[in-house]
Amino acid sequence: MLQESLWRFVVALNVFRRGAFLFLGSVSLFATGACGPGEAGLEVAEAGASRQALSTISHRSSSTASATSTTSLTLGRPSGVVAGDVLLARLINRNQVGAAVTAPAGWTFLRSDESASQLKAWVYYKVASGSEPASYTFGIVPPEGARNNVAGSISAFSGVDAANPIDTHSGQKNGLMPNFNTPPITTSSPQGLAVWFGSQIWTGSACPASPIVPPAGFTEAFETCLVSSSTGVIYNMAHQALGAAGAHPAFNGSSPYPNTNTAQVVALRAAGAPACTVGDTFSSTYTTVGTVASPDVIEPSGIAASRVTPGVLYVHNEDTTTVVAISTTNAGTLGTFNVANVTPADWEDVATGPCPSGSCIFMGDIGRASANFPVPPNQFAVYRIPEPNIGAGQTSGPLLAEAFPFVYPDGGKDAESIMVHPSTGDIYVITKHSEGLSRVYKFPTPLPAPGTLSTLRFVSNLQLPVTDDPNFARATSAAIHPCAERFLLRTYRKVYEFRAATGAGFETAFAATPVSLTDTVEGQGEAIEYQADGAGYFTMSESPVPTRLKRVARQ
Repeated sequence: MLQESLWRFVVALNVFRRGAFLFLGSVSLFATGACGPGEAGLEVAEAGASRQALSTISHRSSSTASATSTTSLTLGRPSGVVAGDVLLARLINRNQVGAAVTAPAGWTFLRSDESASQLKAWVYYKVASGSEPASYTFGIVPPEGARNNVAGSISAFSGVDAANPIDTHSGQKNGLMPNFNTPPITTSSPQGLAVWFGSQIWTGSACPASPIVPPAGFTEAFETCLVSSSTGVIYNMAHQALGAAGAHPAFNGSSPYPNTNTAQVVALRAAGAPACTVGDTFSSTYTTVGTVASPDVIEPSGIAASRVTPGVLYVHNEDTTTVVAISTTNAGTLGTFNVANVTPADWEDVATGPCPSGSCIFMGDIGRASANFPVPPNQFAVYRIPEPNIGAGQTSGPLLAEAFPFVYPDGGKDAESIMVHPSTGDIYVITKHSEGLSRVYKFPTPLPAPGTLSTLRFVSNLQLPVTDDPNFARATSAAIHPCAERFLLRTYRKVYEFRAATGAGFETAFAATPVSLTDTVEGQGEAIEYQADGAGYFTMSESPVPTRLKRVARQ
């Protein structure tokens, strides 16, 4: 009771100090939440008013065209296009959903959505060069020699990340209804732009007056139609600036007509967008992203966000060599790998971070209670594994690990938490204790050659709040924020965030008072990771089965 009372006093004192700091620093309330030494913004986050800059992406112009009974469609180059602009082409075919598109050179297919027989819409993209043609001809290959009624558009956007322009996209057909619904999207980069395409079957001798209503908050760039008494199409394009990265609700539009339609949305990534943002306020509730269906995930003990492929989390078991990549959107399986040259003793946590090959998975073989080897071990290891490139099609096969064995300076310990600094690559190990007195250790810098036994350096004590249930205080997983100025530490029952002093180095976070965040109510919570851009965090539990991926959004 004395220990708990003392801890409550420290928390209250810290709240008082933070309040005084906010009062003195109120002139900073218009700062953004960007990360980096000396940057303002944490004061705003403390007050729960984190702000996001509007997108720097702009719609430059669009062109449209349509034709009846044709096998191609020529679309003009939008006016004002310059090198580096990103072009989005959308084509719509009426009553020939079996048709295929042959795109001009330089265009990349993004998606298509179709109804059973009446409507199909394709989306392509291209990064403009310094010598774009005056027009682009898309071939439409119909089934069995039929001809097509086709409409389309090309829209040009400036301020897009030309090297990696597409953040995410979604779309669907909506049958015999006035609603233009799209599935929700989750963006991985802030300050993007959502581009929304609506297409609907139409019969009439003229275009209806402004029939398509885009989603709330979107600016409509154009709306037109292909006129036909029996097989026409109405279509438009609208756009909206996006703020923080993360989950966005469905962008739904409408029209007065209960006709089959397709609705599609493409999120463009802004050039120079920050890799991450920070904020202190999180949702008071969690969402269940999805159920992990992979049969290879049997005892998940850690999760880590890919630094190579957006929207990917790596999951591992305690004592098998399988690493499963799952989607941050629905927990679906994206890849399954085997670490071929390792026999794990007790893999307890995982992280991703920089390494000589670019980005690596760091596996913590740091457990002491359920090891395959004789218990208790006194020598442990962290394994470094180059990340697979899932986005380029590497979804299976063996992975090779480099071992970094270590001992503690003060005797063997049980641990279940590792963290890797996102820029320095420093590796931290946090021990587990039933009374909440965890200890933080760090690998030597620079990291010794693989296979070299290291003695870790003691960094700090971490005292977690305790209750009558020791599972509230036993640390089971940790993760450093992508902005590298705070970290998460979870126990079986709780989630805490430790925040570095404003403008100070990362390791000042070890002296911070732990801030209790939203618990995801898991029976045996053993995994936690920030979203890759800092817009929330994910958790996972070893039980109950089936395993579910949960997310808490930052507000």
